[in-house]
Amino acid sequence: MKLQTALDKAYIQAGCRNSRSVVQIRTVVWCSLLLCLLMASMASGQDVGCNVSDGVCRIVSAAEIMGKIRAGEPVMYENVFVSGDINLSRIGKPVVSPIKIVNSTINGSLNINGVEFMGPLNLSGTVFSGDVAARGASFGSDVSFAGAHLLRVAEFTLTKFGGVANFVGTNFHGPVSMGYAQFSKVGSFEGAAFWNCADFSNAQFMDDTSFERVHFLRSTSFEFARFYQLISFWRSVFHEEVSFANSEFSGTANFISVSFDENAIFMGSRFSHDVTFSAAQFSKSAVFGLAAFQGFSDFSSALFKSVAFFGLAKLEDNTRFVNTRFGGDLVLTSSRIYSMQLENASFSESSKIYLNEADFTRMLARWSLIRDHLVYDSAAYLALVKNYKNLEWRDDANDCYYRYRRISQSSEPWGLEKLIDIISWLSCGYGVRPSYTIFWSMFMILLFGIFYWIGNGIREIAWENLSDEDEEGADPEVIEGDSDGASGSEHGPQGRRISFPDSIFFSAMSFTAQSPASLYPVGVYKHVSMIEGILGWFLLGLFVVVLSGMLIR
Repeated sequence: MKLQTALDKAYIQAGCRNSRSVVQIRTVVWCSLLLCLLMASMASGQDVGCNVSDGVCRIVSAAEIMGKIRAGEPVMYENVFVSGDINLSRIGKPVVSPIKIVNSTINGSLNINGVEFMGPLNLSGTVFSGDVAARGASFGSDVSFAGAHLLRVAEFTLTKFGGVANFVGTNFHGPVSMGYAQFSKVGSFEGAAFWNCADFSNAQFMDDTSFERVHFLRSTSFEFARFYQLISFWRSVFHEEVSFANSEFSGTANFISVSFDENAIFMGSRFSHDVTFSAAQFSKSAVFGLAAFQGFSDFSSALFKSVAFFGLAKLEDNTRFVNTRFGGDLVLTSSRIYSMQLENASFSESSKIYLNEADFTRMLARWSLIRDHLVYDSAAYLALVKNYKNLEWRDDANDCYYRYRRISQSSEPWGLEKLIDIISWLSCGYGVRPSYTIFWSMFMILLFGIFYWIGNGIREIAWENLSDEDEEGADPEVIEGDSDGASGSEHGPQGRRISFPDSIFFSAMSFTAQSPASLYPVGVYKHVSMIEGILGWFLLGLFVVVLSGMLIR
């Protein structure tokens, strides 16, 4: 027995995925062991008591055990070899005898379909070479299959466990069916191994239940199962697809460090209390569509290697994705989110975030984190802008709004609206980039200053060359004699060409509608100066509006 248990642990720890081959190997090993025991007993010609040190076990017939049960006598065996099938399905009355067959081998099937057990049933460490059929059975007291090996089909459909159900370290080598089973008290499957398909659909777990460190090597179903109290799958491994579709968790659910090697389906599941998937690993799709999280949900430090689907899910309390890694898409389409934290989360380059038609109150995710992964949806972008404003993350709100306008502008057809959007983009970054306005203001001042200087369109009045009488009432342009600058020397007594710094100074003053008294444009540059003044009023007014809006926000 110890040797077989060690072999099972070695197979699991080695990460063996070909469960069919493992079952075949194990079946051959057990058949050989059973054959050796049978030949040893036949050679002795008598029943001998089992002695662990001697390695010899007493052979007990199934008829002897059934006779004691019918007579209401206690059944107490340890380290025996039971030959034949044990069939109590037609006993016709409740079994009141306490039954204990531990560390033994039952070389046959166990049929207790529909049987009601009033006393405890202890089959710990026992090997069942045939089917175990307990369909519709009722256990009024504790039941233990701890450390047992069920080599073939295990049928517990519609079974009622009124006492503690102990399946700690049990190895289910064949298919297991516990559909519609009812566990009224504590149920423990810690360290168990399901080498074939396992069905717990519509099962009810009324008290605390533990599936910690369990290995499910084939497909597993917990569909429509109900967990009323604490349920823990800590460090369990699902080697193939598992479905919790439409299951209900009324108590705390613990999926910490669980490994899902294939698809994990929680479609339509309801978590009425807190649930944690912290440090869980989803190697394939994780489907939480239509699920309802009414309590705190924690996915911190989890790893989603493929798509994480939360479409149409209801996340009614805080949801944490802190330090979570996403290798695939995060789908939150049409979900209802109260508060979601994505602090220090990481996304692969190809990951996409879908927030289409999602309704969220608070999204704690920095724009720099989700910017390159968020799939465009106008309502989602505007909702994020509002979210960032509520969080007082002004830079994130501005950056998100800016990207929203850029994407929406690129998709617009050419027309007046698109032209206005382009002007809004270039002039002020859609109202969230006052630096754009400052840049254009400085650029305009420099551009016009260069234009004035190259074209020699600005004159400086030489007041020191005028007589006192001329200074009192003369018009500088009239005194110059040529208002258009077409004649007169460049450095005549009435005017002279200005330097480049003075051209920039005049441009800046014209931009702010404050023309200097000693400088004036000539010829066509009068109109150029007027245009610069109009642009200056526009850009300065725009800057005031943008800055005021940002300060108010």
